[in-house]
Amino acid sequence: MFDMATGQPEGQHVIQGAQTLNDLEVARDGTIYVTDTGTNKVHKITPQGQVSTFAEGERVNRPNGVAIDGEGTIVVVLIGTNDVLTYTPDGTLAKTEKSTDAGNDGLVILADGTKLISSVQRGTVARIRPNQAAEAIADCIPTAASMAYDSKRNQLVIPQNAQNAVTIVQLR
Repeated sequence: MFDMATGQPEGQHVIQGAQTLNDLEVARDGTIYVTDTGTNKVHKITPQGQVSTFAEGERVNRPNGVAIDGEGTIVVVLIGTNDVLTYTPDGTLAKTEKSTDAGNDGLVILADGTKLISSVQRGTVARIRPNQAAEAIADCIPTAASMAYDSKRNQLVIPQNAQNAVTIVQLR
């Protein structure tokens, strides 16, 4: 939390027991979802500052990337498996899809619901179009980490952690 006028920090939310906070996403209502790869949990912080566990358990195997789609559902990708988990805002697991590879890190959801997933372990990017199986769209990107979508140029911008490089993937 920061003061918009001064840029000064205004506070923090401590997540007790957290080990490796990894990625976060903010919902339209201000709720923050944070993955904790070290404890196999996804945490939720309400706009009022209340911290709770949103998702946990065997199914949530080393959560990494998190994003919110246009319908307000929360999508989580995992390092531990190739599962792509979609949750309703109340924490109900609504759908499980499979990416092409495990070791997933980055997640971008396009306006049409297409999910783009980078695998930091395999160096790939997968695409899951709505109601379709995953397909590989890029490979040979060592340590492909969290990524951003450049909508003006219809491309992904992907950092390569260990190489100190950035890869651009043009989408088609």
